Amino acid sequence: MRKSLLNLLILLAYLSASGAPSGNPPERMQHYLTRAAEYAEARNYGLARTYLEPVLISPWITSEQRAQAYVMQAFTYQAEGLFVSAALNYLRALEFDADETTAYASLSYLYAHGLGVARDEGEALRLALEAAQRGDGYSRVYAGMALMDEDIDEARAWLLKAAEDGYQPAYVHLAHTFRGGVAGDPDPEEARRWFEAAAGEGSVAASLAIAYMYRDGEFGEPDIKEAARRFSILADNGSPHAKAALAHLYLLGSDVDRDEAGAFALYYEAAEQGVTDAYIGLGYLYETGTGTATDLDAAETWYRRAAEEDDAAAQFRLGSLMFQADLKERTATALYWFERAASAGHAGAENNAAWILATSKYDPIRNGVLALHLAQRAVAQDETPGTLDTLAAAYAENGDFARAIATQTSAIAAISPETESLRGELMNRLSRYEAGEPWRE
Repeated sequence: MRKSLLNLLILLAYLSASGAPSGNPPERMQHYLTRAAEYAEARNYGLARTYLEPVLISPWITSEQRAQAYVMQAFTYQAEGLFVSAALNYLRALEFDADETTAYASLSYLYAHGLGVARDEGEALRLALEAAQRGDGYSRVYAGMALMDEDIDEARAWLLKAAEDGYQPAYVHLAHTFRGGVAGDPDPEEARRWFEAAAGEGSVAASLAIAYMYRDGEFGEPDIKEAARRFSILADNGSPHAKAALAHLYLLGSDVDRDEAGAFALYYEAAEQGVTDAYIGLGYLYETGTGTATDLDAAETWYRRAAEEDDAAAQFRLGSLMFQADLKERTATALYWFERAASAGHAGAENNAAWILATSKYDPIRNGVLALHLAQRAVAQDETPGTLDTLAAAYAENGDFARAIATQTSAIAAISPETESLRGELMNRLSRYEAGEPWRE
C-alpha cells in the first residue's frame, strides 16, 4: 500500500513538471490513459500501469473508460506472462462495459490455451462468439475454426465476415472450407480465389496450398509440372515446406526429371529449418541409399526426430527399421513405436503391432487380447492377405484355432498375382494352426 502511494506521489510530481492538464479532471484522466497506451506500446509495462493507477480509482471517468483502463492493464500483465492477473483484469473490464470486445477476445485466447485459467474450449468458443458478434476479426476466425467440424456453414459464415472486412488471416482458413475433406461439396475455384487473395497479401501458406492443389489434382487431373514450378519458386524464396514438397516430386520422377541428389539436398535444407516431412524424407534416403550412401544409424536418427513430434508415418518407419534386428530390446522398442502410430489410426502400424504381440518368441512381449484388438482394426481399415494373416495369428495366440484356420483360409483365398509370393508362408502357418499350435518368430 505504501509503495503504491509512493508511486502515485512520484507520478503526480512528474505530471506537474511535464505540463499535463490539471484544471479539468476528466481531461487529465484521458491524458493518463493516452500516456499509458504510449508506454504499453513501447513495452514499458511498469510505467504504463503507474499511469493507469489514478485512472482506475478516479470518479471522473465513464464506465467505458474504466473498462478500457482494465483492458490496458490486463494487456501489460499478459505481455509479461502474468496470465492470472491478466484474466482478472479482463473480467473486471467486462463488469464496467459488457460490450468490451477486446476483453472477450483476449479471455477467449486465455481459455483456449489454458493461460491463467483452466483450459476450457467451450468457454473459449463462447467468449469468441461474443467478440465475433461485436466485429473482432481474430475471434471470427477462431469461431470459424472451432466450428469447422460441427457446422461447416456457420464456420464459413464467420470466416467470410472476417474476410470481407479485410482481415487477412481469415482468407486462408476460408479457402480451406471449400476443399475436399472439409466441404461436403468442394469448390476448388472458390478455394483458389481466397488463397490467391491471401497470396496477394504475402501469405506463403496460401501459395503453398495452391501448389498442393495442383499436385493432388484438386482442379481436375494432377498437374505435377505446374506444382513443381510453383514449389520451385517458393523454395528459391526460402520456403522450407516447398523444398520438402519439391524433393518428394524429384524422388517420384513423375512429369519432372528424377533427381535423387537434388532431393537429398532439398530435404536436408528443409530439415535444418525444422520440417517434419523432411526428417522422414532423409530417413528414407539414408535407409535405402537413395541419393546418398546407406546409413541405417542416420536413418534411425531422422525417423526418430519426426516420430518424437508425433508423426505416425515416422513412428511406423522407425518401428519397421528396428524390427529388422532380431533382438528382444529392439523388438520391444519397435512395438512401442508401432503402438504409438496405431493410436493415431495408422493401419500398417496396427497390423505390425498386432503381429509382434501375437507371434513374438519373447514371452513377456506377447499379448493376445491386444493383438486381436489391433488386428481387427487393421482388417477393418484394409482387408488384405497380410492383415488377414495377422488376424489369424492373433486368433491362434488366443487359442481360437477354428477362427484362426478360417481366417487364414480367407487370407490365402485373397492372394492376387501381385501377392503370390505370400502363398508359401501363409500355407505354412495354416498347417501350424491345423495342428493346434500358434505361430512364433
